[in-house]
Amino acid sequence: MHPIFYPLAGAVLLAGCAGTSTTRDGGPSAGRYEGHLVMAPEMHVFVPCNAEAPLWLVADEATDHRLEAQYTSLVSEPYEEAFAVLRGTPGPQLDCPGCRDFPGSFRVSEIIEYRLAEAGDCR
Repeated sequence: MHPIFYPLAGAVLLAGCAGTSTTRDGGPSAGRYEGHLVMAPEMHVFVPCNAEAPLWLVADEATDHRLEAQYTSLVSEPYEEAFAVLRGTPGPQLDCPGCRDFPGSFRVSEIIEYRLAEAGDCR
């Protein structure tokens, strides 16, 4: 066998294990995501680590209120990045006034960690 086969096979196996699982109806199930959260009065956006584009953040009222309250205590002005580890589900682009500019959405089900962003985040 070619010497590159074993590392390549291992990488493929690990990539398969890290994939998003699905629910019985075929939709993605909730997973753990790390990334940056940017909030302003008219938008709440989550940028998962290694993502190509930001996602419009969707949360229930209590979670949204908690995210907003903590965000204002973490940053000095709107549009600054905070770091978050969230459990949730990526979703489709939504049809609302602010969210049409974003290619997808992210529905938060749990806040695992939420803090000031640091240079070493997402590395």
